[in-house]
Amino acid sequence: MKKAILGMMLSVFTLSSHAVVTVTDNPFYSDVELDHPLFAKVAGGSQCKGLPRVCTQMVSCEQAKLALKCGNTKLDRDKDGVPCESICPGG
Repeated sequence: MKKAILGMMLSVFTLSSHAVVTVTDNPFYSDVELDHPLFAKVAGGSQCKGLPRVCTQMVSCEQAKLALKCGNTKLDRDKDGVPCESICPGG
């Protein structure tokens, strides 16, 4: 019920203010440029942009570790610092 009310309020706000609501599937996507070592520029843009979101999509343990460093804490279910324990040893 709360979600329905919130949705209606958001719709009214959007229509009344002519605001544009943009939805992305990747929570790590951002147009903002950051000057930080984790977001160092590489050939295809920042290291964090475009990384897979779930362990089954990772191609290597190194990619999973990078995604964890980029803030995808869901990859480390038991919070031991080892992401995607099905592909990364030491879990």
